[in-house]
Amino acid sequence: MKKYLAWFALVFLISVAVNAKHEEYANKSAADSGNQDFSVFLYDTPKSKDYSPDPHDKAAVWWERGYIFFGWPTGTTIWALVITFAVIAEQTMATRKAAENADNALAFQQETLRPRVKINQFVNDVLHEAVAAEDWVIVNMKISNSGGLPAYGVIADTWIEFVWGTPPYKFSSEAKYARADLRLNVHTGDPTGFELPLGRKLTDQERYAMGHGEGTVCFRVKLTYQALAREVHTDEAWSVGLGGMRSIAEYSSET
Repeated sequence: MKKYLAWFALVFLISVAVNAKHEEYANKSAADSGNQDFSVFLYDTPKSKDYSPDPHDKAAVWWERGYIFFGWPTGTTIWALVITFAVIAEQTMATRKAAENADNALAFQQETLRPRVKINQFVNDVLHEAVAAEDWVIVNMKISNSGGLPAYGVIADTWIEFVWGTPPYKFSSEAKYARADLRLNVHTGDPTGFELPLGRKLTDQERYAMGHGEGTVCFRVKLTYQALAREVHTDEAWSVGLGGMRSIAEYSSET
C-alpha cells in the first residue's frame, strides 16, 4: 500500500504544478484579451479557463497537455481511479497467488501422503526350486507401501512364462496372464505377501537352459490402485537369473 501512497503523492504534486501553470496561462490569456487584469496567482480565478494556448508557445502547449492528464478535478480523478484499480488488481493477484500456493501446498501434502506400492522382496529361491528341486514354479514376493496412507483394493494383473535365450528378455503372446481373484490391501510398514505361479514344472530342456543361462522364467506384476482421488499403477517385470532377480526395464513403469 505504501507504494500507492507514494504514487498518489507524486501525482498530487504534479497536479498542483500543472494547475498553477494552467491558472497562470489562463489569466494571462484573459488579460491579453482585455477581459481582466493579468494575475499569476492561483487564487486569482479567471473569468474563463477555457482557452487555447498559443501554438507557438511550446511551453504553454506542454503545460496544457499536462493539465489535461493531471489537472483538478478531471485529471487527478482519473489517476486516482487508475491507482484504485491498480490496488484492486494487485489485491486480486495476491489473492489468486495465495490460493495457488494453498493448492500447491495441498497437492504436495497429498503427494507425500498418497500410497505407493511396489514389490520390495522375493521370499523364495525360484531358480533352485525350479532347477535343482524340480518343483512347480512359484514366485513368492512381498508388496510394500512406502506412502503415508494405506492402499486399499489393489488390483494385481500378472504375466509369467519361460523365455528362451539370453537378455534382453521380451514377453511373448504365450505369456500366462491372470488377474488376482482378491484385491489386496497394503498398509504402510506391513508388506503383503503375494505369489505368482507358472502353473507347471519346467521341462528337462528348460531346466538345463535355465541352469546354463540360456533361458529364464520372466514375470510381470501390474498393481493398480487409488491414490486419493486418482488411479495410479506400479508395473514391474523381472527375470529369474543365475545372479538373482533382474529387473526388465522395458516393462517397468510407475505413476
